[in-house]
Amino acid sequence: MGHSPWLNFHEWRKAELHSHLDGAVRPATAEALARELELDFPRPLRMVAPPDCPTQAAYIGYFDDAIAVMQTAAALERTALELCLDSAAENIDYLEVRWAPRLHLRRGLAVKEVIEAVLAGLAAAPITAVAIVCGLRSHSVEENVALAREAGRFAGKGVVGFDLAGDELRFPAVPRPAFDAARAAGLRLTCHAGEAGTPAGVEEALRLGVERIAHGVTGARDHRIVERIRSEGVVLDLCPTANWKCKAVPALAQHPLPELVRSGVRCTISTDSRTVAETTLTHEFELAEAMGMNEPELRRCNETAYEAKFG
Repeated sequence: MGHSPWLNFHEWRKAELHSHLDGAVRPATAEALARELELDFPRPLRMVAPPDCPTQAAYIGYFDDAIAVMQTAAALERTALELCLDSAAENIDYLEVRWAPRLHLRRGLAVKEVIEAVLAGLAAAPITAVAIVCGLRSHSVEENVALAREAGRFAGKGVVGFDLAGDELRFPAVPRPAFDAARAAGLRLTCHAGEAGTPAGVEEALRLGVERIAHGVTGARDHRIVERIRSEGVVLDLCPTANWKCKAVPALAQHPLPELVRSGVRCTISTDSRTVAETTLTHEFELAEAMGMNEPELRRCNETAYEAKFG
């Protein structure tokens, strides 16, 4: 089933809830920043994951070069603003930008300064753009708790949520204390789960009391977990191209998005990482339509994004 010429997703007013800053850096900007920082990296920079990425961990590797150039306040502010401009160009008027501040400390910035720089870029945007701070599965509980507390100091000042990201296979445990600290500070909670590993990983995220799960794809294999997600009203922020490139699904045609929506699960559609996934939100909606979703179902996903937003 191809794309319907009468459905112009580009023109739709859209909200995007799952967009990684370090996965959405313009390649030309990254090259310019690499020159400024005099980084001795192979050129061109390695920023676009191939379709045959074998695992989630391999996919995450394509964020590394972008992170390396995002080590100054100016670079963070610039990349945050450019992501908003690229989003505005396809009629996204509400955007939640997420990233892991502790990955941007190599040139002397403090976590507080990293957050301030990204918020400055978002504040300059022509759209409503807010931030979600990500802890990492590979970092210690103490590091993630300290991060959650620092992020909480920006609650109501541009940071709206706390998340956990990273390699689910190597680091399956979810540090509850960090989520407790974020909740106490007034941040909304989401968690990456179900892009690798077993459905149990999704259930572990549900136990944290999160409102939304980033991906949750593997959970669709277990009807009991799907029913729990549906009954608790938890939203899944799904990213078809990224889910396929991470091999959470073997093919886009087998993505669980249509089935989840029809079973009553609240789902949103996002890019995850425009540059690494090599996609746009418009294209993700076109892919969902190619999976057999009709216009009311697709509009419902977009409406859910506005209803479930943290800002």
